[in-house]
Amino acid sequence: MQYAVETITPQKAREYFNTSQGEGKKFRPISQQYVHSYADTMEKGRWMENGEPIVFDINGDLQNGCHRMLAVEEAGIPVRFLVVRGVDPEAFTTYDNGRHRTVGQLLCMQGVKNYNLVGSIVLANERLIKCGRLVENNSSATKSRGKASNDDNYQNYRRDPKGFDDTATYIVKLMSRTRILSGSWAGGIFYYLTHTGGYQKEEVEPFFEAIFSSALVPSGIPTADMLRQRITNAAISGQKLKADMLFALIVKAWNAYITGRELKKLVYDPNKENEYPSLKLK
Repeated sequence: MQYAVETITPQKAREYFNTSQGEGKKFRPISQQYVHSYADTMEKGRWMENGEPIVFDINGDLQNGCHRMLAVEEAGIPVRFLVVRGVDPEAFTTYDNGRHRTVGQLLCMQGVKNYNLVGSIVLANERLIKCGRLVENNSSATKSRGKASNDDNYQNYRRDPKGFDDTATYIVKLMSRTRILSGSWAGGIFYYLTHTGGYQKEEVEPFFEAIFSSALVPSGIPTADMLRQRITNAAISGQKLKADMLFALIVKAWNAYITGRELKKLVYDPNKENEYPSLKLK
C-alpha cells in the first residue's frame, strides 16, 4: 500500500467519488446530513488532518471517504487528506465498524466533569436556539445545511464552559431529590433561560426548585406544583407524557410563573391552540 498526504480539489473529489459508484460497486448509502455537516466544517476552516485516510483499492476505486469527497465538492475549496492506495477491494466490510463518538465522550476526553450531562445540555440549548422546542431524543438542532457536527457542539461548549459546567452541577443536585424531568431537558431549559433568555439565576432557580421538590406540600409556586403533579400522575398511570405535550406544559407553567399569572389548571390542547407555545424570554 502507498501512503501520501494530498490536497484534493472539488473537481478531483468528484472524480474520486465517481470511482465508488456504478454497476457492481459496493458503495455506501450517502447521508446528505453528514455531507452538509462536513462541508460546513470545511468552509469554516475547522477541518483537521486527523489521520483518518481516504482509501482506494488496488483498482483505483474509492473504498472509504465518499462523504468527505462530496463535502469537498459542496464546500468548493481544496482540502488536505491522508490518502491510502492499494488496499484489498474486500476490505470495505471493515470500515466504520467503530462506535461513533458522542459530544459527551469528547468532553470526557477533555476532563469535563458530568461530561454526558454537559454534552446533552449543549445539544438541548442549541436546539432551543434553533427550533424553540425540545424533542424526545434531544437531537441536535437542525441546521439549514444539516445536523450540527461534534466540532460545532464542542465549540459551542468552549464558548461558555463554566456556564455549562455550573448548570450541570446544579441539575445533578436537583436530580438527587427526584427525577421528575430528564437532566438534558432540565439543564437545557435552565441554561437557555439564564444565558440566552436574559434571566438571572435568582429568577429561574425558584421555578426549578419547585419542580424538583420531593415534598407533598405546596411549594409556593402553583404553576410548578401543577406541572410536577401532571408529570407524576402520568407516570403513576403508566401513560408517560409525549414530548410535545410535556414541553408545552413546561412552557405554559414557566410563562405563567415568570409573568405572575395564575392558572386554574395546566393544560395543552393542540386542537384548540392557535400555535405551539414558546418559552417567554426577556
